[in-house]
Amino acid sequence: MRLHLPAFVVLLLAGCGPDFELQSEIRRVRVLAIQAEPAELVVDPDAATLPGPMTFNALAVTPDARPVTVRYALCRFTGNPYDGRCPGDNGVPLPDGELSLQDPNVQTVLLEALQAGGGGGGVLDPEDPALRAALERGIPLFVGYEASDGSGTPEGTERGVRRVTLRATTAPNQNPVMADVLWNGAPLTGPLPVASEVTFTPVLAEGSVETYETAEGPQVEQVFFSWFATGDGEVKEFRSQEPVEGRPGDPTSLYETPAAPGRVTFWVVARDGRGGVGWLSRTVDVGP
Repeated sequence: MRLHLPAFVVLLLAGCGPDFELQSEIRRVRVLAIQAEPAELVVDPDAATLPGPMTFNALAVTPDARPVTVRYALCRFTGNPYDGRCPGDNGVPLPDGELSLQDPNVQTVLLEALQAGGGGGGVLDPEDPALRAALERGIPLFVGYEASDGSGTPEGTERGVRRVTLRATTAPNQNPVMADVLWNGAPLTGPLPVASEVTFTPVLAEGSVETYETAEGPQVEQVFFSWFATGDGEVKEFRSQEPVEGRPGDPTSLYETPAAPGRVTFWVVARDGRGGVGWLSRTVDVGP
């Protein structure tokens, strides 16, 4: 008897073949992370001056290390930031990847954000109770990006949205800093053995794991890691995490090296769950 599978099952199984792209694989233009510096925009409603700009830096990669350019835009609240029109007609361009609160166009978007939250008038008034309350909660802003290698092909372009926060606080979040990646207890320099399973351990710089206040009291960040690699090897654990205050975790990642000698580039991205991002890359040889 022949078994007839539903069409969606056939498509699902087809997607699991050799051409199926894993999250950890680099086969096209990929934006693995976008870091905002500072990690969040912090304002003092009583200050006479606005804070400096927030700058965006994308970890945009390709399998062959060809150059990738990235453009950014602050998405308007009059539309859906995820509808593919930001950057585009639903976004305010951010030249050089800088979001400045002194830009009148950015201020217009902030008014839209405040009004979307149920407050605000026609101007950004520091004495407006609705604005102050929104800043205490944190105002989410959405930054759209487009990364391109200039080829004009679907594989040469990636678009997406990065969320950042504008808020009033005396303890702003900081980006975690990746200090190193270890293999066999030593810095990852290679060469790695062929056709072997190896274990990588990420190392965070001191102070990267922060304690922050919540409505339930102080909390300690639990940093998560994402692992990526070029070539024909296989990342066994795409995600790993630091254990913290009774919450389980294992930061290490297993990687199966390619069967043939070659050069591989690894990236590990650290995220603190509050908008902070850091990363590190290593290029090593596999085999003699």
